[in-house]
Amino acid sequence: MIILLRLSFNSLIGVHVSIKISVSESGYPFVYINLETLFDVWEAMNPHSFVSGFTDEVSDDLGLQIKALKTLGWHHIDLRTVNGKNVSALSDEEFDLVHQQLTEDNIIIACFGSTIANWGRDAHISFEVDMAEMRQSIRHMQRSGVKFIRIMSYRVEEPVKLDSELESIILKNIKNIVRLAEDHGIVCLHENCETWGGQSADHSLRLLEQINSPSLKLVYDTGNPVSMMDVRGDEPFSYQDPLAFFKEVIDHVAYLHIKDAKWVDNTLHYTFPGEGDGKVKEILALILKHNMAIPISIEPHVAVVFHDPSIKASLEDRWTHFIDYGNQFVAMAKEAGISFNW
Repeated sequence: MIILLRLSFNSLIGVHVSIKISVSESGYPFVYINLETLFDVWEAMNPHSFVSGFTDEVSDDLGLQIKALKTLGWHHIDLRTVNGKNVSALSDEEFDLVHQQLTEDNIIIACFGSTIANWGRDAHISFEVDMAEMRQSIRHMQRSGVKFIRIMSYRVEEPVKLDSELESIILKNIKNIVRLAEDHGIVCLHENCETWGGQSADHSLRLLEQINSPSLKLVYDTGNPVSMMDVRGDEPFSYQDPLAFFKEVIDHVAYLHIKDAKWVDNTLHYTFPGEGDGKVKEILALILKHNMAIPISIEPHVAVVFHDPSIKASLEDRWTHFIDYGNQFVAMAKEAGISFNW
């Protein structure tokens, strides 16, 4: 057999490909491509994600949260509040009982919805509280095999541009938090929420650049930019563009929160996915275009808003809205061409 050509290269979709073209003794050309390589190419071109949800928007009762997931046919949960406690505040014994119940019902914890450095925390005085919460979270995460924990980057009372004194304090705090996570194989997901790093894409990128750790990535919330100012340039600031923000940080996004909202008569209203100004459909299209097989979680805020106890709804309304929201999102994702490994 005479080998005419042998190629070995990295394709545009990140798969190493080897091709050999030869001529057999009978004179017929023969092309050989490893079947495993073909399978890898197919997988890279047809990425799968999984869908999860902040089920405490139904109830903080774990049994009802599990029931909601089963009703939707889902097997992943963004665990945030159980029986009135944040997951990171649970004792080891309490968490073991939670994990046991989830395991018995075939539910996997996709991410911890911690309160580390969130909109209620002050960078000047909350660092030790955040470090203690991270240590507690790490213990829980290692016992249950959870990789991701959602964090933020501290409260800002007013717009804070880059290169401020507050920035240096925040970066120092987050660097230590992330270093602790990195030492234990945990990945912190910074959310573009109403904290320092969510004020613009540049703020998020500055955070990533200065921390410079494989244990810090982004979770992008599609609805948050609708209510947040883009703190760049000169005042008056304008509201963020959710799609433009996403495009600027897309290379660092490892997780997606689905939320949607719009302003009506100067009042923010949370909507079902695709019915607000969060550019959810367009962002899903970009995820498909970039072959991003990332976890996607719903955080509706339609019936209740986690951080606003003044908004109340009956259990029936919370249940109905969450289930309808989940079904509507899955239909939208499938229409966009995104498939899920349940």
